[in-house]
Amino acid sequence: MIIETNRLKIVPLTKEQFRLLLLGTDKVEQALGLTPSCESMDEDTLMAMEHNYKEALKYPDHYLWYTNWQIILKSENKAIGSACFKHKPDKYGQVEIGYGTNPDYRNQGYMTEMVKALSEWALQQTDVNSVIAGTDKDNQASMRVLEKCGAVRYKVTDTGLWWKLRKTFRRKKSR
Repeated sequence: MIIETNRLKIVPLTKEQFRLLLLGTDKVEQALGLTPSCESMDEDTLMAMEHNYKEALKYPDHYLWYTNWQIILKSENKAIGSACFKHKPDKYGQVEIGYGTNPDYRNQGYMTEMVKALSEWALQQTDVNSVIAGTDKDNQASMRVLEKCGAVRYKVTDTGLWWKLRKTFRRKKSR
């Protein structure tokens, strides 16, 4: 399965591709036939991906909620960032999305395009009612992405803000 927008392909990594990602960004880019990005994951991101990989193996029926999704710029056939859900839908039908953009591709609308597309996919799933995201209080760029996607701020903590996109239900008109 691949989600496509005008400029992007959003590709969920298979188990083998996810394993390669943990060995190095270059390994998974090569496996996907992509132009090298020359990017690498920082230590925090690597730890988060290792956790998600273990969860993906533990819950194969919920694999798409744990895998990494590569964000590929079609015009360059290059990974320009990645996204993930941090868990399967909880008892309230919520999933949390996380995402990051390679520095050279920021402020060009790519993350807004990706968050919209991936959130729309998630909200089409029967067990999902909302997509949530947390941002640091000083991460204006991420806040702007979520605002452009129609997310509403619903909680403030000491360290950050929480945003929510809800599934919209269409009522059938009565005659």
